Amino acid sequence: MKSYQELADKWIKGSGEEYLDVNPADKDHVLARIRLFTKDDVKEAINKALSKFEEWSKIPPPKRGAILLKAGELMEQEAQEFALLMTLEEGKTLKDSMFEVIRSYNLLKFYGALAFKLGGKTLPSADPNTRIFTVKEPLGVVALITPWNFPLSIPVWKLAPALAAGNTVILKPATKTPLMVAKLLEVLSKAGLPEGVVNLVVGKGSEVGDTIVTDENIAAVSFTGSTETGQRIYRLIGSKKRMTRIQLELGGKNALYIDKSADLNLAAELAVRGAFGLTGQSCTATSRVIVHKEVYNQFRQKLLERVKKWRVGPGTEDVDMGPVVDEAQFKKDLQYIEYGKSEGAKLIYGGNVLSGKGYFLEPTIFEGVSQEMRIFREEIFGPILSMTEAENLDEAIRLVNAVDYGHTAGIVATDIKAINEFINRVEAGVIKVNKPTVGLELQAPFGGFKNSGATTWKEMGEEALEFYTREKTVYEGW
Repeated sequence: MKSYQELADKWIKGSGEEYLDVNPADKDHVLARIRLFTKDDVKEAINKALSKFEEWSKIPPPKRGAILLKAGELMEQEAQEFALLMTLEEGKTLKDSMFEVIRSYNLLKFYGALAFKLGGKTLPSADPNTRIFTVKEPLGVVALITPWNFPLSIPVWKLAPALAAGNTVILKPATKTPLMVAKLLEVLSKAGLPEGVVNLVVGKGSEVGDTIVTDENIAAVSFTGSTETGQRIYRLIGSKKRMTRIQLELGGKNALYIDKSADLNLAAELAVRGAFGLTGQSCTATSRVIVHKEVYNQFRQKLLERVKKWRVGPGTEDVDMGPVVDEAQFKKDLQYIEYGKSEGAKLIYGGNVLSGKGYFLEPTIFEGVSQEMRIFREEIFGPILSMTEAENLDEAIRLVNAVDYGHTAGIVATDIKAINEFINRVEAGVIKVNKPTVGLELQAPFGGFKNSGATTWKEMGEEALEFYTREKTVYEGW
């Protein structure tokens, strides 16, 4: 079985306790033994980033961009290797892994190109002897804390604009998926990124994460993860002496509404793909389906016909869905299946543990789910879908909005009035029309509403650069 010990030893240099990075499709397959970081290791990494900031920030933006463009080219050349490692470490299918790798190298190229136009603007003055212009500057040392479910693309969509803007970086990936980021640093180094500009730290959030976000030298924190952890980081940063910029992308409980005017074959396909693709382990996954009563029975039949064709197994095989990421998430998924049963929802498909050496779970569908039930309200992060019937469009929109989250929401319809009502009234940062709730394009801004984010700074698109820069206004007179 393939080992990645050499990669881990080169890029992950902690001095703490040992952690086993295990393949979730085969619990006996240890990819690498990793030494976690201690608080002292983190402090050393921050000091290294500080020492490199002046050098890196003075490199002209086009030259910084050229490094990102080169890294994107190198990743594209090694796409198969990246995809295989992602499938072995995180569990998603090779097809989904390759899609994420493609998005990641395109993100590197996108922000590499944007660095060539990074700058301010010139404004007119009422005084004929004055010129007003603005200058974009990097913030300093920024901390990026990323999750395991998109172990490459989320680090890249934070890291690329941070580097393009001239910041140095402390990058903390999820402990479950550090090898993907080590592989990312490898291509950045080959592309010419100076040593110490990006500093990888791996460890428990309660130790390593807290040390990072409370350090007075950290100018900004970008975090993607659970709402509970994001709120905790928000509070920790608020207690600092330094005013630290913060960007939060948090949990989701996304709904797909099936209107009475919907193409029901398309609706079933979108529901299955959104709920069970990526094993449901996405903040934009379809966790709830709200169905107009006039088409409920027809949609239900088509949904069950489609999900019965869904193949589950190791991501390296020809399957539609891989394993759950680890034992803790596996137990959580099983617990929510029990919550659904005990609270009165009807299990109409799946819910069974599947055979194999990994954490394999059947796609699971409940119907008769009311908004008081935990499977309706709470983020699960697994392949569990709840179905709720709606009397009309107004009730459907109310049900879509009846949770604390607002990442994405979708509608399947041909009625243009219903579509526009949905767009205007639903409380979500991303609205999908006749599209799955999952899937984002790199050139478009992304950010959630309500408890899905801090609603301060967007990620991806040109807007991402705003978080990693500060603007200085100059009045030049003569």
